[in-house]
Amino acid sequence: MTKTRLYQSQVICFILIFIISCRSKHETFLEEVNDFVNLQKYDKALQIIQDKLESKRDSDEVISITKPRRERHLRMSQDRNRIVWSEDSKLIFRDIPNPLVKTQKLPEAPYEFRIASNAEYSLVSFRLKNTKGCRMLAISMLDEEMLYESGAHIACRNSGGIAPDGKTIYYFIDENLYKEKTSNPKKPIKIIDSAKIIPPYPKLRNKFSLIPINQHFLLVTGVAGSYNVYFFNTKSETLELLTKEIVSPKAFYAHGKSVFMIGGKIGNWLLREVDYTNPGKPKINTGFSITLREVEPWKLTTKNDFLSFYNNTIFSWGPMLPRKEFPLLCERAWGVGRDHIIYENKIGELVLANMAYSEEDWKVLELYKQVKKQSNQ
Repeated sequence: MTKTRLYQSQVICFILIFIISCRSKHETFLEEVNDFVNLQKYDKALQIIQDKLESKRDSDEVISITKPRRERHLRMSQDRNRIVWSEDSKLIFRDIPNPLVKTQKLPEAPYEFRIASNAEYSLVSFRLKNTKGCRMLAISMLDEEMLYESGAHIACRNSGGIAPDGKTIYYFIDENLYKEKTSNPKKPIKIIDSAKIIPPYPKLRNKFSLIPINQHFLLVTGVAGSYNVYFFNTKSETLELLTKEIVSPKAFYAHGKSVFMIGGKIGNWLLREVDYTNPGKPKINTGFSITLREVEPWKLTTKNDFLSFYNNTIFSWGPMLPRKEFPLLCERAWGVGRDHIIYENKIGELVLANMAYSEEDWKVLELYKQVKKQSNQ
């Protein structure tokens, strides 16, 4: 055994002794890890610790035990206190603080869905058979009686939106923006001509999408890492350009007053905040540099702190702060309101967790890092 490996083994044993002295209920787990470390069977020790980090805590709440056949898609209200996710041919609504849960059954598995800023309504698209188009269905997530099918068909690559009162839907046809009341008779009305919605490369096959902010929307258009962002005012039905320097159509809500988008260039990303606190056209800042690990940023309640998920790991970070990994390993994760995490584990459960980890949890994470270092040598 080299001096380096001997020292690392001693560090691991010290961490194990510290945890055992603090809490006896994990003694069996820790002794088993210690036995494998002493035998230099680091891969087996690592697997035991990894299983521990992947397991649910007593404070975690399983909000879905179903493992869907298709990948879940999860959307949030603009304050991130409400979520809607898909499970095959169902959409499920959850109000996190209350908690209120509603399930809406759909005629088939959706191609995509978008929700209103308050998450109470959803515009669902279904792929048409033998075509590349999609049909649309507007539903209430709280009231099973509200169901409206639009007579219009759209290109499936484009995403529309629905008003927070559920009375109006918006969608794109031939790059024009239409609105339609969710009541009969069906009457689509063109409100913005395609000549006013200009993507960075007009000759390419661009995508068009709407991101709800309060009563209005951000309109994003472009393709392949180059997007223009407009502010669409639903009251005046006008369009104003916000920026031409966005690399992804994704947006990440803060706490109901702003949304973050990724700007800059591919490989040189900037996190930019679109502030819509005041009435009228939102303001977008110049942003700050981020790395590939941070391109899915969820704002925390503490100033300048964010939460991100990358490579099965959840961590907090800030523009001038080091990354801090959390003692949790999972398949996917999202940062929701009130500094909570929603994650998907290996068996497909959807779990709601707080960020209050114990000292013992942090020591287990440190143990995982040390054993992983040994295993990789």
